[in-house]
Amino acid sequence: MACDTVIDGFCGAGGNAIQLAMTCHHVIAIDIDPVKIELAKNNAAVYGVEDRIDFIVGDFMKLAPSLKADAVFLSPPWGGPEYLRKDVYSLSNMTPPGREIFEVACEISDSIAMFLPRNVDAEEVISLAVPGAQVEIEQNFLIEESKLLQLTLEI
Repeated sequence: MACDTVIDGFCGAGGNAIQLAMTCHHVIAIDIDPVKIELAKNNAAVYGVEDRIDFIVGDFMKLAPSLKADAVFLSPPWGGPEYLRKDVYSLSNMTPPGREIFEVACEISDSIAMFLPRNVDAEEVISLAVPGAQVEIEQNFLIEESKLLQLTLEI
């Protein structure tokens, strides 16, 4: 994902924000946990991209109405390892629900990328897109086992 400004709505310890800072001019990294934000700041300094990232302690869902960006990257909490016990993971299992997170992100940008569990319901994810939108689903494998799913929507 290359752009001028991208928002990482659930940055955690900053791994994705750091990677985004390597291709985007400006990253707004948000997490509700101040300890994770401190870890993310340290990690960004280690990788030499701290000057391209603004870190915000806060709730993405509450901050979103005041945010503007070219793109939004979302890796919301999946609810811990419980997702592995489900044959099919529904976006409604997230807190807040994945559909709500996506709808809030749509108010910021038409370009949204989501990092989701490998067992997510692909039909449910595709249903997020408006008719005529471009949806790309990428699944990564490690030794013949699916490890993750990434969704990119251009609406």
